[in-house]
Amino acid sequence: MKRILFIELLGGIGDLIIALPAIKALALSHPQARIAVLTFPPGGELLQSDRHIHEVIFAQRGAARQSVEQILIQQNFDLIVSDVNYDGIAELIHNSGAKRTVTNLWRNPPDNQLISDRFCQVLYEEGLIATAGLRHGRSPLAPLNKGGTPPLVPHEQEMPLLASLEETPLLVPHEQETPLLAPLFKGGWGDLIHLLESEIATARQTFGAAYRPLVFLIPDSAMPIKRWSTQNFITVGKALQQKYNATIIVAGGDDEEMARQIKAEIDKTARIWQRGTLRELAAGISQADLAIAVDTGPAHIAAALNVPTITLFGPAWHERYGQPAPHINLQGYPECSERVIRNFTEQSCWYSGVCPFDWHSCTEDISVASVLAAAAKFLDRQEELDDPPLPPFLRGELEAVRDTAISLPPAEARETAAPSPQLVAPETTAPLKKGGWGDLRNILVMRLDNIGDVIMTSPVLRTIKENLPTAKLTLMASPAGALTQPLLPWVDEVLSWRVLWQDLGRLDFDPAREWKLIETLNQRQFDAAIILTSFSQSPYPAALVCYLAGIGLRLGESKESGQGILTHWVDPLPDEIHQVERNLRLIEAVGFKVRDRRLCLHVPQTITAAIPNSYILLNPWTTCQSRNYDDCRFATAARQLSQMTSLPIVVTGTNKDRDRARPLLDILGDAIDLIGATSLAEFAALIANARLVLTNNTSTMHIADATNTPSVILFAGTELESQWQPCYAPVKLLRRPTVCSPCYAFTCPYNMECLDISPEEVIAAGLEMLDRTNSNFKFQNFRGYKNLLEQFKS
Repeated sequence: MKRILFIELLGGIGDLIIALPAIKALALSHPQARIAVLTFPPGGELLQSDRHIHEVIFAQRGAARQSVEQILIQQNFDLIVSDVNYDGIAELIHNSGAKRTVTNLWRNPPDNQLISDRFCQVLYEEGLIATAGLRHGRSPLAPLNKGGTPPLVPHEQEMPLLASLEETPLLVPHEQETPLLAPLFKGGWGDLIHLLESEIATARQTFGAAYRPLVFLIPDSAMPIKRWSTQNFITVGKALQQKYNATIIVAGGDDEEMARQIKAEIDKTARIWQRGTLRELAAGISQADLAIAVDTGPAHIAAALNVPTITLFGPAWHERYGQPAPHINLQGYPECSERVIRNFTEQSCWYSGVCPFDWHSCTEDISVASVLAAAAKFLDRQEELDDPPLPPFLRGELEAVRDTAISLPPAEARETAAPSPQLVAPETTAPLKKGGWGDLRNILVMRLDNIGDVIMTSPVLRTIKENLPTAKLTLMASPAGALTQPLLPWVDEVLSWRVLWQDLGRLDFDPAREWKLIETLNQRQFDAAIILTSFSQSPYPAALVCYLAGIGLRLGESKESGQGILTHWVDPLPDEIHQVERNLRLIEAVGFKVRDRRLCLHVPQTITAAIPNSYILLNPWTTCQSRNYDDCRFATAARQLSQMTSLPIVVTGTNKDRDRARPLLDILGDAIDLIGATSLAEFAALIANARLVLTNNTSTMHIADATNTPSVILFAGTELESQWQPCYAPVKLLRRPTVCSPCYAFTCPYNMECLDISPEEVIAAGLEMLDRTNSNFKFQNFRGYKNLLEQFKS
């Protein structure tokens, strides 16, 4: 099959999306074929930019037969598939000269079979789609996410056609209980509609720092008999806003007054998504955490984007025209005596728009309570996810990653350096052996970021020393990162260097300085360089320096091809993986055996400053403006915690924080001020001996994790928690989920909505941590503490 035409002319946007799994399955089963789709506007817009669909041809409404005739005159096809037979279109297709034609995708489906499944089943039984193509073409098999661009199966991959339907289960019975799957990161592989990154970015920018969950209400339909009452949508919106602090988006349609009324009566924070192109609507919906819609095209768009969707059905039958599980379809008045499931157009209400019973529509049978209960199945689960889970390596969820086949790079990428660069698979690498990585005597580890990043290398440094106890281990770090040396007993020497590629433009252009770095590394005669990077960094600037310095083995994790600059590299793990695990997986790839994956620091036993035995440590600042919780709120929370627990407050920071400290110290009153008065080692000791640490997402958090100190972290939306959060110490992370997160920005263009957290929430979290980790601790205001806990737990 070289040329395939799919004709979808049922007329509605939802009809086209129902056909999409079959279209995608054809494309994936015939990867060498050119796929064309003939359909009506505006639905065809949704297919544009999809790399599996090479041509979208728009038919003229009211002239479907003429449009089919025209395309068949202009082009020849090997296979033509159509979901319509009206107006003699089937006869045109059969007489087109195509080698294969399928003109009846319905073939009397059972009442409880989704039409999208029916189309795929027919094509499968015709031997036209493969099991692999089917699995990747059908949306029911994909976990829900919040939108994005799906990297589907490579277009060049061949997939064998299977003759037997029994070899692989094809259909999921609609009544089967399917567990709700946790939303994945944006870009999940199951999205049926392909959106451009620029379209997604524009939609995210439109929402700005709106709070999550983001809920789309889609109340309008071209057929009034499909609508649910305006008051019901208002009641649902208010309830979701009150329970989940949801941002409500009302999709504008033909009835603009209805959208304005819903918005006005819910709350001033509700918004209207103004009518625009269909792709703009899809991009907006892609950012939602939930869509609640009547039976209309946008409901299918939401489900096709894997946005959790609740669809309210009236005249049409939900088990045929609904969304696949785990989306939820609610049917109004299912026992209606006038219902004709096999063909709803024969129902008296369909064309007349008048229900024969004493209500406007059978959608009135769907209660507000049932919609809210369905919403809770998604949003309660999402709230659990917003309370950050353990990192994947602690949950055992990396097994899927470890099972992924890793292949060697092309020959041209392996012939540019000696020894040959190797793409190493961690799960298949043998232990360290003599020669190569098992025979090293002088090792360079490069981590050129901030203090917290270097602290997270401690498991790697410890592992290297345990595997090669006689080797000299040098850590190359930034001037700030080099301050960690007293805390890292496995390091024999620290080389402090401010490198150009990590400097954010503050260093001037000076080739002599770069050559000095190369000469310095060359003089030290390192056997190997291990380059540790974050998910967003490239190892190649550092690797090039090491290459020019003559370091024989160079290991890094790479998303790019370096043409031999790295001698060993590992394909990148998913961006969401924790940084500690990313570091450890790198050295495991070449045979290092990891005994302990926890952070660990050498902390001094004594503290020179005069402080009490028990205290709460408050470190309220970071160098990154967008991560700083409000000073006054921090101070208010700390002061009240001190009053309730009789624990004094110790305030820490750097000399640079002194100028901004006065308002905070004034609120705290008699706090112990150690701002700028400690070394990093002394600071670590203060953290280790504290009853509780209050801080932001900064190095303090990682030191507390290493010392197993209970903490409350005001974790801004700048990063994903899964990448940096504490893994072992008792911790409570506080953040308000927003659409703009993660932004990775140094300054917030909005109003720090992600850290709009009341002092009372910080107090409740702090008391919960103290109660959890100090069972014998007595609170001065125990009743007030319990009331706070109950208030925020509810």
